[in-house]
Amino acid sequence: MIRYAILFEVRVLHDYFLNRGSRVHESLDEAQREALMRSYTSETFLEVAPARYTEKLLAGHNMIFKTTATGFLVAVKTAPSPQQDQPAIALGANFRLAFALRISDPHFFNYTALAASSPTFYRFSNDTGNEVAGDRFLSAPVPDFDATRAYEASEVYADSSGSPVDLFRALRDTGPSATPITQDWERIPPDTWNPSTTYTEGAVVLFDNQLYRALVDSPSNDLSDNTQWALHGTLANRYATAADHRILRPTLFNLDLSGAALSQATVRLFRPGEITAVAERVYSAESGNLDTVQLDLRHLAPGSYRLEVLNSALTVLPGLGSELYLDAEAVREGWFGVIEIGMGSGDSALLNNDGTFRSPQYTLRFLNRATRWRYIFPSAQPVGTGAEVAPEDGDNRFLVTGLPRSLTRFGTGTRLQADMPETPSVSEEVLLPEPQPKRIRRQNAQWYSEIHVSNLPL
Repeated sequence: MIRYAILFEVRVLHDYFLNRGSRVHESLDEAQREALMRSYTSETFLEVAPARYTEKLLAGHNMIFKTTATGFLVAVKTAPSPQQDQPAIALGANFRLAFALRISDPHFFNYTALAASSPTFYRFSNDTGNEVAGDRFLSAPVPDFDATRAYEASEVYADSSGSPVDLFRALRDTGPSATPITQDWERIPPDTWNPSTTYTEGAVVLFDNQLYRALVDSPSNDLSDNTQWALHGTLANRYATAADHRILRPTLFNLDLSGAALSQATVRLFRPGEITAVAERVYSAESGNLDTVQLDLRHLAPGSYRLEVLNSALTVLPGLGSELYLDAEAVREGWFGVIEIGMGSGDSALLNNDGTFRSPQYTLRFLNRATRWRYIFPSAQPVGTGAEVAPEDGDNRFLVTGLPRSLTRFGTGTRLQADMPETPSVSEEVLLPEPQPKRIRRQNAQWYSEIHVSNLPL
């Protein structure tokens, strides 16, 4: 009897589709989470398929690639009894699969918190060591604050000084600065626990990146009281960021050295995590300094490489090095990125040390963008009590939120008029619609969503 087992599975998640407004998916109640997952499919925004050379590798190892609602999996033919818990064909130490990522939604970058000014190729892999709360993330850890870097609105940094790690999102373009400018950043996601709220049994709240479930109706305000609250889990807030950028190149390309003033240069390439070069060549100028040199790397397999440039004294010049992804197919077809799955190590390993299945589940998660919401009316509008918008530059035809708000597919709009507590039998609340991702623009170092609205009586 032929049997197959899951070798690994990849979940591709996006907070735009899974959150509700500012509430992160994990902090929603069970019914809301289940409803969002039932309507979710990652193919809405991202297509995944094996690279051509990976198709051959899959076939040669009796493996099957299958898409799922949340990503994809690879199954493999098992060995005959009694070794049914191992692949029928052993996997070598250099075994590696590559899966092409292609954007299927033209508005993807409008609702995704990836820098618009950054390169558009990303590399994700099970070699990142990015594990938290039982999740194995294919993205690199979110970097700590970089004082030398200019951040674009919606980019994030991590404060890893404590546990769990805190994430902060830029409200506007900011930096470089010695330390984070307080008014330019917000901690995400915001806590949902409110000590003045009366909770019912089973309610889930988020506080300091920890999830708690109420064990009783009307629990106390002491989240550490294990008779009232149970620690439900730690928020695994890990996302794709600029740390996953790679420079995409074909295996034959030109390298510009004109600004380095080098009469001689040595170029070396390394595989990730290795110290022995897989390619090395010395370039010398006939006279003066080098301008552009051609790198012929067609003998190398497609994949990730680290490029180093050294001067005539064989001193590495850090400013000229880069992280590359070499793949003519990816260049030709305009991939957004790649997922590379190798043998891995530790909790992200494909197999146990004895070669038996671990069937790990990996996660790739995208953060939703935050924008200021600008409402555009035909004529000036009155702004009511408790409004969450204000006239822009004194013009009541343009009403805008004071701070960026998270874009989500299923969320809530903003208030133009709050309900009045002194008239409980009458609802005076006026809600403005949530923006769609089609209309977004950068202005004054911030992102804006624009919503055209008919005049509303107030």
